[in-house]
Amino acid sequence: MKKSSGKKTLGNSLSELLDKFAQNDVIAALEEDYYSRPSKIVAKNLIDDNSIVKKVKLSPATVSRFAESIRKNGIYNPLVVRPKGNHYELILGRRRFHGGKLAGLNEFPCVILNVQDEEMLLMLLADARDQRDADVVELALVFKVLNDKYGYTHETLAQVSHLSRSQVTNILRILRLPEPVLEEISLGKLSYGHAKAIASLSEEEMRRMVESIHRDGLSVRQTEKAVASLEGKEGKSVDKGEAIAAKIGAEKILIKKKSVTISFPDEDCKESFINKLFDADL
Repeated sequence: MKKSSGKKTLGNSLSELLDKFAQNDVIAALEEDYYSRPSKIVAKNLIDDNSIVKKVKLSPATVSRFAESIRKNGIYNPLVVRPKGNHYELILGRRRFHGGKLAGLNEFPCVILNVQDEEMLLMLLADARDQRDADVVELALVFKVLNDKYGYTHETLAQVSHLSRSQVTNILRILRLPEPVLEEISLGKLSYGHAKAIASLSEEEMRRMVESIHRDGLSVRQTEKAVASLEGKEGKSVDKGEAIAAKIGAEKILIKKKSVTISFPDEDCKESFINKLFDADL
């Protein structure tokens, strides 16, 4: 149920979707159910990549590994898709789909589900959450749509994704990065830790810092120190500000000599912080 603000929180009665998708290993259980249903053979040119995560690049090594397995063993599980116009939109099985295309398949077995956008997004979230090699960019894109379009607060997203609210905030922050940097994260050329460290920089500073990470082999900690040094020239205290921001659920904190500016990712986070301030024993 939505509050009057339009935000979905876990303090009120949850929808069945949230109850279902907050469970552990929900995708494994759902897939067991899906794959017990009859599948339909669908031509590859009628299957469209998922509209939310299609910009997330799959590494050539991953696609090649799936292609090789499919050449040897065929498709071991059908794709999960939903009708969209005269085509079908891919929901689950993205690696199998791209691997199968590389292996030369012209058609795929598919389980067809009639699900709305919100449930599809929660399926994508649970799938990314439960994968061992989850792509943080994919998770961030799903978080953003659930937050922007459906009013999911950072706290709700945290519970559904089994993360802390500050982790959700930090994951969303990486969407500030330019497309080439996000692509490097998806392809495994840049770690999430590096991405998180440089997310507060300007685009030009990010570009130079990424070049330095690759050229000098900077660790995440070395990158954090380099960013702190760079931003320190403008009177910012990054190390302290980032630590406080993560603790209170803020998006960013700018600390100067006589002022502190706190930016929050949404209205709920701001109100929560203010309420805690007034409830505190000051």
